Amino acid sequence: MKRINVALRFGLCVLSALLLSAGWFNLHLPWLVLVGFVPMLLLMRDIIAENGKRGGAKFFGYSYLTFILWNLITTWWVYFASPAGVFMAVLASSLLMALTMRIVYALWKRGGEKVGLIAFVSCYVAFEYLFMNSEIAWPWLVLGNSFANDVMFVQWYEFTGHLGGSAWILIINALLYKMLTVKLKKERMKLPLALSTTLLIFVPIISSVIRYYTYTEKENPQNVVVIQPNIDPWGEKFDENTFGSQIENILDIATTYGNAETDYFVAPETALNGTIQEDFMQGNSSLLAVRKFMHDYPKSKFVIGATTFKVYYHKHGDKAYDGTYITETAREIGENDHYDIYNVSMQVDSGQYVQIYRKSKLVPGAEILPYIKVFGFLSDLMTDLGGMSGSHGCQEHPTTFTNDVSGVKVGVPVCYESAFGEHCGGFVEDGAQMIFVITNDGWWRDTPGYRQHCSFSRLRAVETRRSIARSANTGISCIINQRGDVVESLGWWERGGIAATINANDKVTFYSKYGDYIARMCGVVSAILILMQIVSGIRRRMGKNEDIQ
Repeated sequence: MKRINVALRFGLCVLSALLLSAGWFNLHLPWLVLVGFVPMLLLMRDIIAENGKRGGAKFFGYSYLTFILWNLITTWWVYFASPAGVFMAVLASSLLMALTMRIVYALWKRGGEKVGLIAFVSCYVAFEYLFMNSEIAWPWLVLGNSFANDVMFVQWYEFTGHLGGSAWILIINALLYKMLTVKLKKERMKLPLALSTTLLIFVPIISSVIRYYTYTEKENPQNVVVIQPNIDPWGEKFDENTFGSQIENILDIATTYGNAETDYFVAPETALNGTIQEDFMQGNSSLLAVRKFMHDYPKSKFVIGATTFKVYYHKHGDKAYDGTYITETAREIGENDHYDIYNVSMQVDSGQYVQIYRKSKLVPGAEILPYIKVFGFLSDLMTDLGGMSGSHGCQEHPTTFTNDVSGVKVGVPVCYESAFGEHCGGFVEDGAQMIFVITNDGWWRDTPGYRQHCSFSRLRAVETRRSIARSANTGISCIINQRGDVVESLGWWERGGIAATINANDKVTFYSKYGDYIARMCGVVSAILILMQIVSGIRRRMGKNEDIQ
């Protein structure tokens, strides 16, 4: 094969970025991601064949450019929430992607093409898993997300999750790359290669379509009212002078769409105004208004978002006076007291008991300062990224809300959390029979951001086989069935509600039970490949030393 000149190399970078980006827009072109990495693999092969001294640095530069372009094309809209944050997110996530591919390059160069292609699949999926489970998590560009608007073809995510989708996409890329290089070298195509590629592409798709059309939901109807109040997050939302009118707006929509048969009202993230002290919740005017409203709906529950805080009084060592451990995210207040802030979902009725879930997956820069023990001195920088000084608190594992009337349990991920497949599966493991997603997507204005975010909930429905009611402050509030279809929705900047009947499901999917097991297996394979190459390198050096002696 002829060497690829510099201009064509840059062209391959742009082509890869464009192909990878197609699945994040509602163009119904997720298939392009199946060849999205092929230009990059051709580029890697060409640079390795040069056998130059700085080949690794060259490939890293080209791959970094590719990932920057991909990140910018798909997530430029983060700019509206945080101008500084978008550049940091793009540069940081692209850097980690490029470093992953640099590891693949090293393994390919040392172990040959076969090892390199195995490393390509295993290392990249392992990277996605580690990245999603870090404090700098950015799950938006997980490759498996590219089918979020075309769920008919990925019904098998109930067994593999979206990271299993990533592995499938990468394997197809590797096989199509092999087929292309055979054609470019004008060699005879081997039947096993052509057959395995064809089967790996079409068997999952055909079986998925069959599953899509044959899947039936177990009948366990629950009547829900989804509320979209349409409050401007940049102005009215956090204006104390409008707090009273905001909750009136929410309850007015609830009254319009609710009735005596309503089981759940679902309102958006931080819909309860102000910051509520968890030990003294009864005095919050917005919460009191919801409780008063619920007296007319004795069989109903009101699921709603809020910002709360917990105070740790009189610190003694690492504990408060009552024996409660003070978290590493707790901030000082006064001389010897501390407090944590939480972004929460809660279930309210007319009684005094409120069930609370504290958001676990926090937005880097806006809600969490990553690795605060190391970077705590940078807490003031948080305000420049559209967040707060310091980090929110969180709880370790997802928990559900129980309806004491019907016995139904619901999981309520808050905003960003709905992009994490394994995390949402954790609600199902805790008994959730339905999922309510509450969010505020208005920060990104009328851009692809809120549409992408909503589409991820369609994948969660397939992975968990749970009906989803999604309430957004504005953006897309909707009802999603257990096949991942959007049954009914409210669009951007539209005030209103949705009254719908959805089914609760108590069957736990394979993915909900075992999580991202495919990614963990890829991590093991990657570690073995890296270790083998390290040992091989040590042996080569030892052999050279023996020859010299």
